[in-house]
Amino acid sequence: MEADKHYFLEGLFIIGLAIAVAIAFVWIARSGRSDDVLYRIHFAESVSGLVLGDAVKFHGVDVGTVRALELDKTDPTRVQVDVTLRKDAPVKTDTKASLRLKGLTGAVYVELNGGGVEAKRLIETTTPGQIPEIPSEKSQLTTLLESVPKMVESFTVLGGQASKVMKDVGAVTKTMESAAGDIKETTSKVKEDPSLLLRRPKKKE
Repeated sequence: MEADKHYFLEGLFIIGLAIAVAIAFVWIARSGRSDDVLYRIHFAESVSGLVLGDAVKFHGVDVGTVRALELDKTDPTRVQVDVTLRKDAPVKTDTKASLRLKGLTGAVYVELNGGGVEAKRLIETTTPGQIPEIPSEKSQLTTLLESVPKMVESFTVLGGQASKVMKDVGAVTKTMESAAGDIKETTSKVKEDPSLLLRRPKKKE
């Protein structure tokens, strides 16, 4: 009986210690990110492949994570993405966000670019109490897909022009073949009767 009580107390102590360690770990993790800044981005394209917790990179360097994803309440054609970034992330008024592919997996992440030396920090130019918003630009993949119809149209036009040129070449070829036939016929007649060269061509009435 005493042994069972002893084991029970030991088990209770281990469970309590594990819970305390977990709480301490969470507290330390949160305290280490207490200076993170919340930013908002609106994308006018699909964000398929982007999930909560995905990395946000600045020129390829991790500076934060995706915190929330939802449709814009005022414009459902846009997607509102909230991200938390390190306080020291150089997000400035000329910084722009775009979506980038992670290899060929179909997953995407948020990439930030810009941040000129002379540009002001975005958070300093944002009205107090409002979430600073980073402007977005179309991803390279979206830009490429949108250019496909124009490329197809250009190829169609070029194909039509090429067809017209080939027809013109065919007409010129036929004319040259006809002229070559006339010259050959005239040459044969001159060979048979050289005096034809001395005759004056008849004037057309």
